[in-house]
Amino acid sequence: MNPTSMPLGRHTRFRTTDVGHAEAAAALVMSPHRLRVARPREFGARGHAVDIGCSKLAYVVYDTDVDLTAVAPMDYFTILLILRGSMHVLTEAGEARIDAGRAGVVSPGDLLRLRFAPGTVQIAAKLPREVVERAYARISAEPGPRLVFDVSAPHDSPCPHVLQLAVDTVDRCESGVLPPGVTGELERMVVTTLLLSQPHSGTRHMLRGGGTRGYRAAGLAAAAIEANLMAPLDVADLARTAGVSLRTLQDGFRSRYGEPLTTYHRNLRLDHAHRLLSEADAGGVTVAEIAIACGFLHLGRFAREYRLRQGVTPSATLHSPRDADNAARFG
Repeated sequence: MNPTSMPLGRHTRFRTTDVGHAEAAAALVMSPHRLRVARPREFGARGHAVDIGCSKLAYVVYDTDVDLTAVAPMDYFTILLILRGSMHVLTEAGEARIDAGRAGVVSPGDLLRLRFAPGTVQIAAKLPREVVERAYARISAEPGPRLVFDVSAPHDSPCPHVLQLAVDTVDRCESGVLPPGVTGELERMVVTTLLLSQPHSGTRHMLRGGGTRGYRAAGLAAAAIEANLMAPLDVADLARTAGVSLRTLQDGFRSRYGEPLTTYHRNLRLDHAHRLLSEADAGGVTVAEIAIACGFLHLGRFAREYRLRQGVTPSATLHSPRDADNAARFG
C-alpha cells in the first residue's frame, strides 16, 4: 500500500519490527510506556502523527497482540478510536473494552494499561490538560471539579466522526502542511466535541448555565449597581460580592434581564441621563455636562447610544423634552 494513501500517511513517525524502537518512537508522540508482546517475532508497528494546535493526531497499527503500560504520569487527555480490532482499557477512572468503530477516553493520571488485539488499528487524539481545561472554562457556567471522563464513549458519540473528519482534513492537504488557523480549528473542534458529548465529572456544572444561582446573583448585582450608579463598573468585584463566578453572573444577567451586565449598566446610565435632560433647564446646563455627570466621557458615542435607547437626540430632549419625545415615539 502506498504510505500516503494511509491515514496521516505524509506524517510517518515510525515503522518497525523492533519492540524497543517502537517504545522509543511512540513515547515521542504520546508519553513513555512499556510494550509487552507475547510473540515478538510476529511484532510489527507503524505510527503516523501530526500536530493540530497544541495537540496531536496519531494513527497507530500493531500487527500482533500488545500490552501497553504507562511508566510516567500522563498530563493529557487521549481519545482513542478503534478502526479495526479491539482494545481493553484500564485507568484510574475505570476500564472498558472498545471494539471497532467505538471510541474510548483516557484522562490524566498515573495508571494506564492498554491491551490491543492482533491487527488493531487506531486513531488517537492527544489533548494537553491545559487545552481541555481552557475550553471547559469558556463553555462552563461555573468552575467545575478536576475533569475526569468516562472511559467508554456512548454508542451515539460523535467523537469517532469528528476524529475521522480531522484526519481526513489533514490528508486533503497535498503538501502535508496545514495553515495554523486550520490546525487550531481542528483542535478546537475535537476538544469541544469531547467536552459536550462525553460524560465527565464537570458535565453538571458546565450545562446548568448559571441556574438559580446566576438569576439570584444578577438581582443582587443589579441592586448594587443602582445604589451606586456613577461608580466605575467592576464586574469581577460584583461577582465576588454575589458569591459566584463571573461567567455565572453574566449568564444570570442574560437570563434575568435579557442582556449582558455591561449593557444593563450602560442602559441604566442612559435612562438616568434622560431623566436629568428632561428635568433640566435648557439655559442652565449643557448636554456635555449631563453626559459627563452620568459617566459618558465620549460625547459622540453618548449621543449615538442615547438616540438608539431613547429614540431622540440628547439635545432634543434638553430643549423640548415633551414635544421631542412624543414626536419621536408616537409621531
